[in-house]
Parts: sequence; structure tokens; C-alpha cells
Amino acid sequence: MTILRGGPMPAHLRIFLLASLMSVALVAHAPLPQTTLSVPPPTTKAEVGRWDAELVQRAARILASPGQWNRADTGTCPAAAKTFSIPCALQGAVEESAGVQRDHAGTNQPPAASDCRFHAAGDGQEGSCGPLFDEVPVFTISPVKAITTGRWRADAQPSEVWAGTMTDAEYPVMEEAEKTVGLVTAKKYATPLNDYNNDSSTTFADVQAFFHVLQDQLVKHGTSDLDDNFDALEIEIYTGGSGVIRTYAGWFAVSGFAVRDSMLQFQVDTAQEVPPNDLDREILQHASAIITSDAVWNRADNRKCAPTAHTWSIYCAEEQASIEVTGGFHHRRPALEIVRQIVDERTQKKTYQHRLMGYNNDPSTHLDDVRSLFAEAIARIK
Repeated sequence: MTILRGGPMPAHLRIFLLASLMSVALVAHAPLPQTTLSVPPPTTKAEVGRWDAELVQRAARILASPGQWNRADTGTCPAAAKTFSIPCALQGAVEESAGVQRDHAGTNQPPAASDCRFHAAGDGQEGSCGPLFDEVPVFTISPVKAITTGRWRADAQPSEVWAGTMTDAEYPVMEEAEKTVGLVTAKKYATPLNDYNNDSSTTFADVQAFFHVLQDQLVKHGTSDLDDNFDALEIEIYTGGSGVIRTYAGWFAVSGFAVRDSMLQFQVDTAQEVPPNDLDREILQHASAIITSDAVWNRADNRKCAPTAHTWSIYCAEEQASIEVTGGFHHRRPALEIVRQIVDERTQKKTYQHRLMGYNNDPSTHLDDVRSLFAEAIARIK
């Protein structure tokens, strides 16, 4: 079947197209059960498409009648809303699956320790820790020879190191939703989901058909979409099965690390990040020694740190110092996190897209502020 492109689609053709797509979606796979989501999150990439289709069913239950439909989407989804746009119904389903509990101020409940379970997959392991960082990550890791992002401890070497990727199992939902708008209408929108929802010609029957088509697209493409969105991670383990997992969201303590019968398991505590240690103190001392005058301070940071640079921002001074002290760099190392914490405290009424860059480039920040920033961070390390 050819999908019309280029101009407004006649109403009778749009209805026919939606009905056809809807029937294809229902024939392509057996109807998914109209129950709550399975408690276990996907533990393999292969499971993601089907699991995401269940998320769309949850969104359809959130937006189950014309009276629950918000026809004027504004791009925000209030926690206490009684009506829902298509994007907000999808967001609500995604948040519920990740265990996000937003109050009326938009804050989340604090995270808790997670039990991580993996199974053999090729030369490595694949698995899940359940919801983490307001996401539902699927991990793929393999044993490697060494950490690449710098030593954590000066007093010990890890007994084993694992590295790989984590990818959010929910990511394909919104990715495929944008594409699905292009399947159910020939109209071109600047912001497809929002504009399709708000289009006066979109009916509630269209909305229901949209959800059905989206389910089918996720079953087909959910797994392959994950290859477009992933983050690197490293895990270092010491004697006794304890260690650290390094993620895009921070470094967190790992315990109970063990491999038995080709199954790997450990616990990760995301309630608080790993505190800075002696090496972190040394990193900050080196960073402070790099920015000693306005002449060497880069006031226009872009978080790109050339190894041949002659001027340094706060971020790049920490990167350079980390490489000098530990042999590598990770942007969420505790040394950088404690500096970010102090920046937050100093700039409570300001909003920066990137805290270290924003504070560095802020015209109201002076060299004395940078010097005292490093000094205060060093003093806080016990």
C-alpha cells in the first residue's frame, strides 16, 4: 500500500489508511494482554520491542476516552493532570515503568539499591538492574583488561574489570511515536506528536488507531532502535566482590559481585554517589594549579578540551588533571561531582545547561571564584 505524501489527505482516505494500518498491526502479532505491565523489565535487547508495545497499551489505557483527551498539548505534562495528550499519555506510561513518582512539584522519589542479574550472551553478559536513573536500562558487558577512564584507588588494583554499554529500553517508544505520525497522516508538522495531537482534524478514533500502529512499529523496530542510543559504562571489582560502576549518571557502589554457572549478579546502590578519595583530592589540587591567572583561564568553555591547549576552563582543567593523576578521564568522577555540588550551592537562582561550563562562562564568575571553588572542594574531601 502506498502512503500519500505532499498534501492534505482527504478524510475518507485517511480513515481507510488508518483502518488498514490498524488491521495490519493486529494481524502482525497476537493481541497483547490488557493487564498491567510485567514486573520484570526486559533483560535482553530482543525483548525490548514487545515490552515497549506493552507501554503503549498502558498509554492507551491512560487516554482511554474522548473525555480524557487533552486536545491542547503545551509540551509539558503536569503531574496532577486529569486529561492527557498523546505525548503525555506516552510519557506517563514510560515514567510508571521506570518507577518515577512525581509529586506536584515535579520531584522524584529517592532511588534505592538494585539487584542486577545477567546471563551469558556471546563473549559477555546481558541483563538488567531494573529501573535506574528514571530509565529501564538493558546492559551488555564483557570482561576487559583494564579501566580506561582513570584509576579510582591509589592503594589497590581491581581484581576484574567489565566494560560495555547501557541503553534505555523505553527509548524506542518516543522515537517510534514520532515516526508513526508520518505513517498515519501525510501532513507535515514541526513537532509531529504535539501538532498531530492538537490538529483539529485528528479524531479520537485516529488516536486509538495511532496507538495500535505504534505497537506494531515497536515490535518490529524496538530492538534496532537501541543501537542509536546508548551510554558506555565500566565496572571495577576488588577482593570480596565490592567495587564501583561508572555510568553517565555518576559512580555508584557495587557489592556482592559474583559469577556462578555463567550467571552474573551484583547489587548497585544508587542512593548516593561514591565519595571522592585521595586521588580525587590530588586531581583538584592539580586542576587548581593549572588555572593560576586570567591569562590561562578559558572564559568560553565548550567542554571540548584540546591536549595542546594553552588556556583551560574549569572543566578542562579537571580533565587535564585527571589524566595527569590517574591516566584517564570520566566526566562523572567524584572529583568533578563535588565541584558541581558546590556550583549548585553557589548558583541556586541560576539555571545552566551544563553546570561547570555555565558557571565558568558566566560573566559574574571571577578568577577568585574559580580559585575558591577548587579550594572548597579540596577542603570537603575527608
